[in-house]
Amino acid sequence: MSPNPTLKKLGFSPNDRVAIIHCDDIGLCQASVSAFSDLWEFGLITSGATMLPCAWAMEAAALCQKTPQVDMGVHLTLTSEWPTYRWSPLSTRDPASGLLDPQGFFYHTTAQAQAHGDPQAVRRELQTQIDHAIANGITPTHIDTHMGTVAHPKFIPSYFQLALQYKLPPMFMRLDEAGWRNLGYDAATASLAAQLVNQLEAAGIP
Repeated sequence: MSPNPTLKKLGFSPNDRVAIIHCDDIGLCQASVSAFSDLWEFGLITSGATMLPCAWAMEAAALCQKTPQVDMGVHLTLTSEWPTYRWSPLSTRDPASGLLDPQGFFYHTTAQAQAHGDPQAVRRELQTQIDHAIANGITPTHIDTHMGTVAHPKFIPSYFQLALQYKLPPMFMRLDEAGWRNLGYDAATASLAAQLVNQLEAAGIP
């Protein structure tokens, strides 16, 4: 695969490897916000991502307003994995969306969310989470995905479309079709993922 053009834009050589120390699940609980704040202040991390459907997301938003130089993304969430601490979609309470389990929360597992989620409902939910972040004082620097749930042929196109719409880099592996096949993906999914990576690079989004 050709060198990543973003390296050149950042002043690195094609053979350089650049590490971003990233923390996700910010806003899941109060401790996640405090820990992120401390680690950021000490210079031990360089980036994070907030879970907007969770109880302490507004505390994370307040941190971003207080410290606007914080590099904070949106940790796009379609699952609620803990047994007794749960969260729900921001965009709907309609069971027909496929986003809600029998208890009215997101499904516990990635497989369940991928099996039940309606692609249009998923897109609306992902967009709602981005909009909710912006409306509450987070200036997103990127998007990524909780538990990798968007990495499914039904959901990947919406993930990339939103990245292009909001001009936000999506966290996604930069691989060609062969690379995706080597990870065990089927031919159709590998081809789709490689095409979407190329579309992002053509649009100048790293």
